[in-house]
Amino acid sequence: MEKTSVLVLIAEDEAEIRNILQDTFEEGGFDVFLVATGEEAISALDDQGENLRAVVTDIMLGGDVTGWDVARHARQLRPEMPVVYMTGTEGVDWSALGVPNSILITKPFAPSQVLTAVSQLLNAASTPGTPPAT
Repeated sequence: MEKTSVLVLIAEDEAEIRNILQDTFEEGGFDVFLVATGEEAISALDDQGENLRAVVTDIMLGGDVTGWDVARHARQLRPEMPVVYMTGTEGVDWSALGVPNSILITKPFAPSQVLTAVSQLLNAASTPGTPPAT
């Protein structure tokens, strides 16, 4: 039986956090596509959009393109795309700037929190219209 890999885009400008998330997701059975800037994330979405199954993005990526922009672009390509935001300071803007059905995780966090959030969103997306168990 062939393994079906799930490719997750991780956009994080801090190399240490990016590397920790890469290890966590790969240990969890995911493939990762790592980028350091919002501009790189937009390009990755345009190039790999059909292959990407979820987006994990820092909100402040140190350039003109923010995590908010990355998530909106992902949702323009695929409206059901799971999005997990990471931030140390920008969480208060989530309700106004974040995309619907996303998860926000504040720094500092345990890497497993991000993995769990992506898994929850992927599971929710894979069962559209399924009535809740009674």
